Amino acid sequence: MSNLNIISRKEICKQIGVSRDTLKNWIRKRNFPKPLNSSGREPLFDELCVKEWLLNNNNKDSNKGDL
Repeated sequence: MSNLNIISRKEICKQIGVSRDTLKNWIRKRNFPKPLNSSGREPLFDELCVKEWLLNNNNKDSNKGDL
C-alpha cells in the first residue's frame, strides 16, 4: 500500500497565492484535481496530483508558489 500525501485547500491557497474561490473555479473550469473524499469541512487534496497539475498548467495564475 502506498502512502498518500495530502494537502488542505487552505494550505494550497496559501502556498500558491490564490483565493479559495479561484481554486474552486479551477476545479470546475480548468481540470484542477478534485478533493479527496474525506470527513470534515476542509477539503483535502492529493499533493502529488496538485503538483503535477501546477507543472502541466504553468502560467502566471497557476504557478505562483512552490508546493
